[in-house]
Amino acid sequence: MVNIARTLNPLHKNLREAFKSHADPQVITAHFLKLHGILHSAIVAPEAPWSYEDDLLNDLDEEGFRRIPKNREHSVVWVVWHLSRIEDVVMNILVADRDQVFETGNWQAKTCSPIKHTCNGTGRAVTASLSKAIDLAALRDYRYAVGRATREIVPTLTWEDFKRKPEPAQLQRVLDEGAVLPVGMSTIDYWGRRDVAGLLLMPPARRAIIHWNEARELISRKESVRRIS
Repeated sequence: MVNIARTLNPLHKNLREAFKSHADPQVITAHFLKLHGILHSAIVAPEAPWSYEDDLLNDLDEEGFRRIPKNREHSVVWVVWHLSRIEDVVMNILVADRDQVFETGNWQAKTCSPIKHTCNGTGRAVTASLSKAIDLAALRDYRYAVGRATREIVPTLTWEDFKRKPEPAQLQRVLDEGAVLPVGMSTIDYWGRRDVAGLLLMPPARRAIIHWNEARELISRKESVRRIS
């Protein structure tokens, strides 16, 4: 069994150190894509040595995806949705200054989602509505599309790009398109203070590690209940 912390934390550290040492962009890209590939499905990065996403999700049943455990606010659906939406918003609007995959691919209709935002700060009721309504296969397809888009963007970035911060107009566009609700303004403020290097280190990297670990806990809770019952 893969030791998650011992595998992923050094990869994230290598990426962070590559930025600190002003490594060649090709070196940075290689570090990023290695970590990013593990955090996405093998469908997105078949060259990756393994997939944390696939290990968690490929054998998970529908109830396991949709269930919100007692005393928790999130489901596995929420984790997949949230990770996919924030990566899409950050990489396409804030880094590449282009349209979201969500919009160009008509993914709200395809996923049957009642919402289009990232679910930042929206609470259990919204999570329950999303978890009940979402088309699970389409949700994963959307995540695949987001991952592929990110892997197209990163190799095009230069050192000038890495040091660039999002423009106010880009941050406003996130709000205007309903990708983050006003209740989640702290998230937009956080993104606005980071340069592209900082953004690459968080939503598609460190944040993904954190939330996949959360998904693992949610699945473990389900398995514990099943063993007891």
